[in-house]
Amino acid sequence: MRDHRKATTGVAPTKDQERIIELICGREAKDKHGLPTRIYLKEGSPEELEARRALARMLRSTRPLDLGLRYILADMIDPDRDEAERTIRFKNRHMGKRSNALAEKTVARYIEAALPEANGKLESAVAKAMKKFGLERSRVFDIWRMWRPKLKR
Repeated sequence: MRDHRKATTGVAPTKDQERIIELICGREAKDKHGLPTRIYLKEGSPEELEARRALARMLRSTRPLDLGLRYILADMIDPDRDEAERTIRFKNRHMGKRSNALAEKTVARYIEAALPEANGKLESAVAKAMKKFGLERSRVFDIWRMWRPKLKR
């Protein structure tokens, strides 16, 4: 696919574009009998995570989305098309009881805002959050541990 892109646009793909192509289309390889096959990035691998980040960056950018990529993504989502070998599934990120991310983020932001008033003492900020939101101490600390790194981004 890389050669095709360069031939049609005259421009070599960027590193992000290469990652995205490998994420979505895989790469060609030979099986043990020398026959062509497709190899995809292993789910959860550092390479797969970086390729997903590259795709997210591309989708969030203001640049026009490449028409070929647009069609591949559409074929992966469309239940009536089978041109794409792979599919995109929509599922909850976490197993078990679903959390309310919006509520959790609100609690975490409340703690973040309360820290200066509490002279940086996390215990005091957590106590205020417990009282305000009617949550148990362990739950408030769990929310803070989960959301604190996300708030820093």
